[in-house]
Amino acid sequence: MRILIVAGELSADRFAADIAMKLIQHHGASIVAIGGPHLQGVSETFIGDCTAHVSVGLGDRLKGIRPIFSLLDKLGTYLKKTPVNRAIIVDFPNFNFEIARRLCGFQIPIDTVITPNFWIWKDLKSAKRVVAYSNQIITIFPPEFSWYKQLSPSTYYFGHPISDRLRVARRPIRDLSHSITIGLFPGSRFSELRLYLAPMVKAAARIKKNWPEAQFILTVARPEFTPYIDAVIAPNGPAMTLSPPLSDTDMEKLDIAVCATGTMSLELVFHRIPTVVLGALPRITYWIARFFLRLRLPFVGLPNIVANSQVVPELAQSAITSDQIVNAVTGLTSPADQSAIQDRYDMLTQQLAPTGTESISKQIADQIGCQIR
Repeated sequence: MRILIVAGELSADRFAADIAMKLIQHHGASIVAIGGPHLQGVSETFIGDCTAHVSVGLGDRLKGIRPIFSLLDKLGTYLKKTPVNRAIIVDFPNFNFEIARRLCGFQIPIDTVITPNFWIWKDLKSAKRVVAYSNQIITIFPPEFSWYKQLSPSTYYFGHPISDRLRVARRPIRDLSHSITIGLFPGSRFSELRLYLAPMVKAAARIKKNWPEAQFILTVARPEFTPYIDAVIAPNGPAMTLSPPLSDTDMEKLDIAVCATGTMSLELVFHRIPTVVLGALPRITYWIARFFLRLRLPFVGLPNIVANSQVVPELAQSAITSDQIVNAVTGLTSPADQSAIQDRYDMLTQQLAPTGTESISKQIADQIGCQIR
């Protein structure tokens, strides 16, 4: 049984690798993959890494077309010689339709795991296109499940994959009046760094004046981002530690985080770390979305979107300034603030807990495996 897995985002790559391992262990699958380093580590045949080319905004998206289409051409060459039994598309925004079109040309059944954000934008037309090419749809958020269940009976929800890895108890209240360690998470894509890094660094400089003992850890998703990050920090920021993606143990050392919206913001909730979420689009993309497509969202932070309420403070578009970030961080430091945050985190993590006794990745692998048998 040969299964193709295509994952677009770094966060999806890790989750897809967990599913791949369960398919190998429990269903005897052989994995062919396009994705990132985690899928590369578990696949028998790895076509290439696409995760560096998925971007925010129209301009960067156009730049990513050529390398991703080149990978898809390589995949097509492989499929002409080596058939696969099934394909799984995992969270590949902007390119999911093109991938599906090519796979349908080979008459390969497709399962969609983690759909594009059409459920967030209430884009019914695009959601129906996902349903049309998907044999089954496996969601990771309750509102995503509700949206697609109305469109297809072959829609499933087993919980959010972060729940497999993180079951962190409520944090004790911390005294943050003097010493404080702040994690800065500007995103896993270069387009996100351009949106969020400078205001984060300038805010850190101001926080350092208020908390002289404050320490900052800035995560670097890819080594090739380091020169750009150094260039932004040098004129604007205080001394800070640059770190590769933090381990679960290192995450527990953080008192507060400032994070680009996305999967990492949700992971910080599971770690019970008080977090400020930043959400923005490049100006042209935002203008088109707001005034041409007339898209409106009550929230931009993923935890808030899922809960449909403010779980974390968020800043959007022009509100993402160093002053606003400092104010939002300050609002997370009092004992009362910390206690209220933990209450909201309880609600959201329970909502995303596994629906069964086995791990979420195992339930998904079994759902896919039983369709093939």
